[in-house]
Amino acid sequence: MSSSTVRTAAAPKTTTRLIASVLAVAALTGTGLASGAAAGAVPATAPAVAPVAASVAQAADVSWPTLKSGARGAEVTALQHLLVARSHSVAVDGAFGPATGRAVTAFQRAQRLAADGVVGSATWSKLVPTLREGGRGPAVKAVQTLLTARGQKVTVDGTLTATVAAKVEAFQKSCGLTADGVVGRQTWAAFLSARPAAPVGSRATTARKILGTSGITLATGHPGGRHAGSTAKQNVVDTADAKGALTSPWGDKPNRRVVLDTRMLNGLLKLRTQFGYRISVSELVGGDHSSNSKHYAGLAIDISYINGRHVGDGAPHRGLMAACRQLGAKEVLGPGDADHGRHVHCAWPR
Repeated sequence: MSSSTVRTAAAPKTTTRLIASVLAVAALTGTGLASGAAAGAVPATAPAVAPVAASVAQAADVSWPTLKSGARGAEVTALQHLLVARSHSVAVDGAFGPATGRAVTAFQRAQRLAADGVVGSATWSKLVPTLREGGRGPAVKAVQTLLTARGQKVTVDGTLTATVAAKVEAFQKSCGLTADGVVGRQTWAAFLSARPAAPVGSRATTARKILGTSGITLATGHPGGRHAGSTAKQNVVDTADAKGALTSPWGDKPNRRVVLDTRMLNGLLKLRTQFGYRISVSELVGGDHSSNSKHYAGLAIDISYINGRHVGDGAPHRGLMAACRQLGAKEVLGPGDADHGRHVHCAWPR
């Protein structure tokens, strides 16, 4: 009898012990295998909207924004719709005021979270539901609000139609997520963390201009490893093709698609076209950076050569750093700053 043949005789003692162990673990983890339901059984029906049972540990694999008193914008509007979906009375006005703070605190207490009124990963993971085509209600309005803010304009009417699901898929593709039209934790986090959309086509157009501009060299390798898909050159090529830029497998946020910020791309282009610097870009979202680095958010560039000279070996880095500040960069580091003796780092605000 081959090893793949199914035996119908009584199970040996070792198998019996193994089954008992699996059932014991299932009872402890709450999977339901020891509750009398057959293992592998599928419920007869599945709701269009199902709450996400995500713990703080489960939320750690995605990047969530932090919202607190004083915040404004589409993310706050989405938060307010989600609070309404959880039966908390709050005006949906896009402003995180005292009433929104009280609703957040009440939700946190009900979920046995730290009731500090700050919406971070633990609160988001309890707050967001999984939404599918056919879903209805305030949570769908949150999705529609974020879709519109990210360049996929839809009517905010609380119904997840086939058209809305197609818009979700388009957004998922742009972020390198599974394009299934289902709004789960990763898609929620991407919606909430993405920058507001620039005018249609401008990001890809700017990337193509960068690729076609002499005097801008984009690295085709990394100082710390090999991964062709996440080099500075490939990041811009992918952006020109309307894809997200890819992080490196060894970074703190590995193998993720990131939307390059249009302000950063325009700044990179203008360093050459407006200020006249010949530059070599060593990294965009690839490479290895600090865990909270703006590189991983598509907001930063590293420049290693200026006018043919290496930074730290006589390159005019001070003038280029001043130009980056004029172009809107708020985090500008170079020789004299820790760990930046050999490159200039320019990052735009979140």
